[in-house]
Amino acid sequence: MNNSYQDERLAALLWRAARASTRYYQAHLAELDLTTRQAAAILALVEAPGVTLGALADSLRADQATASAVVDRLLAADLVKRETDPADRRRARLHPTDKALQIAERLDVARRGTEAMIEEALGQATARKLKKVLARLSEQLEREALAVPSGSR
Repeated sequence: MNNSYQDERLAALLWRAARASTRYYQAHLAELDLTTRQAAAILALVEAPGVTLGALADSLRADQATASAVVDRLLAADLVKRETDPADRRRARLHPTDKALQIAERLDVARRGTEAMIEEALGQATARKLKKVLARLSEQLEREALAVPSGSR
């Protein structure tokens, strides 16, 4: 193992690891002609069909304009269908198409493959510990980022 990591900043190491695992996942997404955000939207819609654009944006941790652009591309690719909410005709409900459901199965395989690659590199016990640490770190950093006044970002 190369010990040059000892001289690197923690944030840089986290970024490198995230980028490497993302590249692996993106290689699978390229076969499906999807971006990571489009893949995340499909998976979110499969998990919660009938969500509103606002709820989808929240699950993607994106603003509504970004989520709307993603949905527009998925609509054009026949991966999402939009239906008027019967309870409020001003609101639309988003549903995955059959084509999206088939793609979601392939996305799940790609996600599991990425997870397996990480577990193989670290070992299962270390991977489980890292997952807990990163979840805690993400939650804390997100809280702190929300506490920063928007003018100082």
